[in-house]
Amino acid sequence: MEFLTKEYLEGEVNVIDTEERLTTETSDDLKILIKELVDNGKFKIVINLENTKYMDSSGLGAIVSKIAVTRSNKGDIRLAAMQEFVKRLLELTHINKILKCYDNVDMAVNSFKE
Repeated sequence: MEFLTKEYLEGEVNVIDTEERLTTETSDDLKILIKELVDNGKFKIVINLENTKYMDSSGLGAIVSKIAVTRSNKGDIRLAAMQEFVKRLLELTHINKILKCYDNVDMAVNSFKE
């Protein structure tokens, strides 16, 4: 699985577009991508969940895998455009209290300006 990434705000923010299912089969690839971004000094990351209709615990694990590293380097991992199932999953696991969630990618990207 290959995730699409784009840079915004003159390369300061990286946006990762996820697939329809973020499960055991795909979450390792997402985790590797986030690690590569962090290893290359990219600490402001938005995960665009617009296309993701289903996520399991391994998907959640991939998303939160580098939160501490990004935040300790004045960055963060933020979520955008979640489908209803994903919203409910984040609420049930209380991850919505750990990660900032936005209605769309532009809002999430622009939140790093604040």
